[in-house]
Amino acid sequence: MMQFLFTKTPLSYFVASFWRDEAFSYLMARLPVPSLLWATAHDANPPLYYLLLKGWMSIFGSSEVALRSLSLIFFWATLYVSYLIMREVFKLDTKKSIVYLLIFICNPLLHYYAFEARMYSMMAFLATFLFYALMKKKYKLYAFVALAALFTHYFLAIVIFFQCVYLLLTTKRGDLKHFFLPLLKTGVWYIPWIFVLIFARPPVGGSFWLPPPTLQDVLLIPAIILTGYEKSAWIVAPFLPLLSLFIIALVVGGITRHVALQKKRQLFLLLGWSCGIPLFIFILSFVKPLFLPRYLIFATVGMLLLFIAILESVKKKLLRYALFTLLILFSLWYTVIQVAMRTKAPLKKTFSVIQSEMKSDDVIYVTHEYDFHPAEYYLPTKKVYIYKKTYEEIPWFVGKILMDKTAFKDRAPLYPARAFIINNDGSYTLQSIQ
Repeated sequence: MMQFLFTKTPLSYFVASFWRDEAFSYLMARLPVPSLLWATAHDANPPLYYLLLKGWMSIFGSSEVALRSLSLIFFWATLYVSYLIMREVFKLDTKKSIVYLLIFICNPLLHYYAFEARMYSMMAFLATFLFYALMKKKYKLYAFVALAALFTHYFLAIVIFFQCVYLLLTTKRGDLKHFFLPLLKTGVWYIPWIFVLIFARPPVGGSFWLPPPTLQDVLLIPAIILTGYEKSAWIVAPFLPLLSLFIIALVVGGITRHVALQKKRQLFLLLGWSCGIPLFIFILSFVKPLFLPRYLIFATVGMLLLFIAILESVKKKLLRYALFTLLILFSLWYTVIQVAMRTKAPLKKTFSVIQSEMKSDDVIYVTHEYDFHPAEYYLPTKKVYIYKKTYEEIPWFVGKILMDKTAFKDRAPLYPARAFIINNDGSYTLQSIQ
C-alpha cells in the first residue's frame, strides 16, 4: 500500500528528487539573513518565502519531505480560506462546502505544487486570502496580507492592482478611503525594499526561457488554468482545446443564470480572478513572455470557485451532480496521467551512488547548469563545478545569483584526484589527467 501511495499518487512528488528550483530554494534559505535579502533582490522573487523556509528548516530539517511540507501547509490553508469563501460569501452550508472542497483537493495544479519546495502554494494561499478579505470588507486584514503578498511573488502585485481597480469601479467614492488608507499605511513598509531593488537591479529585462505565445494559444487558456498544463514540461495533450471549449460553455451558460440569481459584483470579481488576470498576462506575454501556469496558480483557485458559483445556480440537481462528478473524474484522470508522465529526474539516486564512490580529493563536474544546485544539495560537502562553460554563458534564471565565478572548470583534475562528470541524462563518467 505504501509503495502504491508513494509511486502512483501525488504523494510521489513528496519523495521525488529535488529539481534545480527546489535545490535553489534550499540553498537560498540556508544563507544568513542579510545575504539572503541581498541575493533575492538580485533575483526574480522577493524574500518572504525563503525567510519562512529558513525558519522551517531550523525546526524540521532540510530533507526533501521537510522542505516540501511547508508548501503542503499552504495548500491546506488555501483549502480553508476557500471553505470560508463558500460558507461566508456564497452562503453555502457546511456539508456542501466540504463536498465542494474535493474540486480543490483533486485539482492537478494545486496538489502538484503542494508537494514542491517553491513559493507557488504560498502564492495561491495569499491571493485567495486577499479575495476573501476583499469580499468580507476586512480592509485592515487585506492591507497586511497584501504586504505579505508583495514580499512573496511579484505577480501578486497584478492581483492587488486588479482588486484596486475593482474597488474603484464598484465602490462609492466616500467608502474608498476605508480600503485605500490601510493599504497605503501598510505599503510604507514596502518602500525600503523598492530602494533595495533599485540598487540591486534584478534581471527583469533579461532573457527568459519561456517562448512567446501564439494567437492559437488563447483558446487553451481556460484548460491551462484548470490543469496547469505546460507543453514544455511533459506531454502534448490534444484534448485541451475541447476542455477549453467545455469550460467556456460552462462559464457562459452559467453567467446567464448567475447574473439573474446572484450578485453581479461577485460574478465580476470571480471572472476577473479566474479569467481576466490570466488573459492580461497572456497579452503582456507577446511583449515579454511571462505566461506560465505556476505563476497563475491563484487563478486556478478563482476558476474553481467560479465553477462552484455556477453549479449553485443550476436548479436541476441531477445536472448539478453530473457536472460536479465530471469535474472530479476529469481531475482524477488527469492526475493519473500527470503522476506517470510529469516526473522529476532521479538525481538523488545518481548522487547517492557517487557519494559512496567518492574519495577525499574527488570533485563533481556537471555538464548542464540545471544540475548544479541539485548537486550542491545532495553533495553539500563536495566541490561542485560546471564543466566546459563560463560564468557569462549561464542564464540568470537557473539560479545564477548563487553560482560563484570560481565554480567553472574546463579540464579534469590531476590524478589521483578524479572528476565525476555528470551528464544531462543522469549518467556519469570518471576522468582525471595523468
